[in-house]
Amino acid sequence: MVDAAILVAAARGRSGGALLAAAGWARLVVTDRAVQEARRRIELGLRRPELIAVVDDLVAEMTIVPTAALAPVLAPAERALRDAVASRNGAVRDAHVLALAWCVDADVWTTHRAFAGTGVASWSTPNLMRAIAAARET
Repeated sequence: MVDAAILVAAARGRSGGALLAAAGWARLVVTDRAVQEARRRIELGLRRPELIAVVDDLVAEMTIVPTAALAPVLAPAERALRDAVASRNGAVRDAHVLALAWCVDADVWTTHRAFAGTGVASWSTPNLMRAIAAARET
């Protein structure tokens, strides 16, 4: 499960190689909301609309799941995030990411710790790359 921050970093050239390595190792999934969030950050936050095409190319190789399809598990995901040890700040903005991870039994690739204590493993880019390298060695 790829979150929006990873898509933005890859579009900016910071983790494109990591994204390719991960895609060669596992099937990558993303919510439509994460894609929209990445596109919005690039266009409005970074003011780099030319990078939107890069995001679109990246997600073309992923399975995009509509957030609406996750409706039955969004409320439990919000509760889990609200009570998670890492945040406990009431932020439930990434409930769609957690809901998808639960539904497809996936880990989350992210740049933040919001998912700690929610029942899914979360990976930073360096740790994910080390795990992929170690798995390929065995």
